[in-house]
Amino acid sequence: MKLLSRSAATALAGGLALATAVLPALAEEIPVPETATPAVGMAFDPGNEELWLAGPAADDGQFVNADGSKEVTLGADMVSVQALAWYGGRLWVGDIGDTPAQREFIVVYRLGSTEGERSTYHAYDFQYEDGPHDAKAMLISGRGNIYIVTADENPGVYRVRGEATRDRMNTLVRVYDAPAGVTDGVFLSDGSTMALRTATGIEYIDALAWEPLVTDTLVGAPEGESLALGADDQLFVGGNTAVRTAKVPGADVTTTVAPEAVATPTPTPTEPTVTPTETAEARPAEEQGPARAGTITALVLAGAVAVAAGVVTYLWRT
Repeated sequence: MKLLSRSAATALAGGLALATAVLPALAEEIPVPETATPAVGMAFDPGNEELWLAGPAADDGQFVNADGSKEVTLGADMVSVQALAWYGGRLWVGDIGDTPAQREFIVVYRLGSTEGERSTYHAYDFQYEDGPHDAKAMLISGRGNIYIVTADENPGVYRVRGEATRDRMNTLVRVYDAPAGVTDGVFLSDGSTMALRTATGIEYIDALAWEPLVTDTLVGAPEGESLALGADDQLFVGGNTAVRTAKVPGADVTTTVAPEAVATPTPTPTEPTVTPTETAEARPAEEQGPARAGTITALVLAGAVAVAAGVVTYLWRT
């Protein structure tokens, strides 16, 4: 798959900008266990078609799949797990968080297997060439190169020159200025296109030429979301507190994410207590019962708009 160049994407996006700015996009939500969210990282195993999550127990070395049927643990001494990746048939764990920027080195773990309750692992130690940084994103390219994206005041993309090794400390070299607020990232199936979840959306970057390609600006999406790559370049997005699917755009787009519906308990009806100074007839009209007609009309219109959005924002690839 090849994305449009920035100039071509911008030209095409101009015709779609008005519609995509106001219409919500349809996206399939993936149910995940409550104990696995908020998730700081996700990775998809294409062989078993399993989505793995790094949830609240990730710093204890525990990782679960999205349907809750599997849990794997490694006995490493974690500091701040912030990312997962899937490469070479293995789950990789990024222990890369460092909010105060004080860690002497960060660690990336490659699990031996996700089958069984406990897993062996190989550990790779990394240090930045320009001092400690906080990071939330770890990506592995099609060639197996590990990239770390920092999230501090001067964010950047870092990688090891040459192949990472377990025999010595690996030095991370800055290769690109990253967008602000990157919380996760993943390489697409071509092995060279980065998808980065930024503070404002998903930015797609050519990691060979180091130039931006297209941008999916997200409206209404939760902060701190994670990314994983599914089949046919389908993206899994979210983890805080739900996961949804998305397609890679062929041009700059704006996607409105509908807020997750929150179920509220229905109160048990009780008989009102009428006092000499207050009667049922004297109450304001809005307290006697909600106006259902307006709500139903709004829901019908919202459904129509959402269906229209599915047509308007249907994404294509070149």
